[in-house]
Amino acid sequence: MDQSIRKEESLVDTLYLTLLVMTVAFAMGVIVYGGMDSVMPWAHDTFHEFRHAIGIPCH
Repeated sequence: MDQSIRKEESLVDTLYLTLLVMTVAFAMGVIVYGGMDSVMPWAHDTFHEFRHAIGIPCH
């Protein structure tokens, strides 16, 4: 019984971690590639050189 409870807690922890990683990855993708410059003006300046290095025009 105790082992099954631990497995369930472990599964929930894994799901939370997976959700967190996916959320952060999605947010980074939106900021870097999605053209969110009007919503987050600092994003353009932060990733400006990186965008040009990977071939994304931004002007």
